[in-house]
Amino acid sequence: MKKIFILSVVCMLLLTACTAQSDKYSKETAPSDTVNGQTTVKIGILPDVDSIPFIAADSKNYFSDAGIKVELVTFQNAVERDAALQSGAIDGEVADILAAAFAVQNGLEVKITSITTGKYDILVAPKSKIENIYDLSGKKIAISKNTIIEYVVDQLLTRNGFSPESIEKVIIAQMPVRLEMLKTDKVDAACLPEPLASVAVKSGAKMLLTTKDTDLAPGIMLFTEKAIKEKSEQIKKIYEVYEKVISDINKNPDAFRDVLESASFPEEVIETFEFPTYHELMVPTQEDIEQVIDWLKDRQLIEKELNYTDLVNDVFVK
Repeated sequence: MKKIFILSVVCMLLLTACTAQSDKYSKETAPSDTVNGQTTVKIGILPDVDSIPFIAADSKNYFSDAGIKVELVTFQNAVERDAALQSGAIDGEVADILAAAFAVQNGLEVKITSITTGKYDILVAPKSKIENIYDLSGKKIAISKNTIIEYVVDQLLTRNGFSPESIEKVIIAQMPVRLEMLKTDKVDAACLPEPLASVAVKSGAKMLLTTKDTDLAPGIMLFTEKAIKEKSEQIKKIYEVYEKVISDINKNPDAFRDVLESASFPEEVIETFEFPTYHELMVPTQEDIEQVIDWLKDRQLIEKELNYTDLVNDVFVK
């Protein structure tokens, strides 16, 4: 009885400590609405091409010149980014349609407010003898499972008349590890986003397929419905700044090359990196959304019947 009593006390103490830690996390990470009297909008980003306009706007004072307070919160992976959104630590994030669908599926009230401009490549290893898509049959392609990476691979292969079932998908979630496996010929091919795709090419890998110049538009910007309601004026101004920034980048990309260092791009590609042409402000099409939802349903990754209006709000792009 004495042992049982001691064990019960220990369990109660551990439960109390865990609850306190959870409360502490929530308090520490909740977005602060005002800084020096200004309403702040917190946006989660990754060190990727889609996020460059936001990083440029921040580092080159576009936001401050427009009289708005924006705090960019950089994450090294999508899991941490999405956890921050779930906890209320950020108001919105540069993400993808799959992340938005998963968020809504899990009960988080968010809306896609625009698409972003990114690029994903399927690359073959430096010593690989793969020269065309048909040579991929039976080969190992490194991906991250049930993510935008796997979705892009399936779409690119299918659109080029090749069945995704004909390849062997090797699950390597960490992108730097995936890059290293490709560079050292441990896998035949891999799918990588920019800037890691450029690093791979710099190391001898060859680009086989790319989302560039396709209508694949999985990259998006989303905000919580709470932020859309309470910070609509600030978000509207953020989009006005975004339009100005992408126009300036498209006109003179080299003027923004210094931003790549701020974006934590690998040093070896900063001087040679090819900026994408950032497209005008728009939301995903009905087809964009339906393709992703169908793909998720086929893999039984979502249960809710989601439609276009469940995921998209075009109020800031009208």
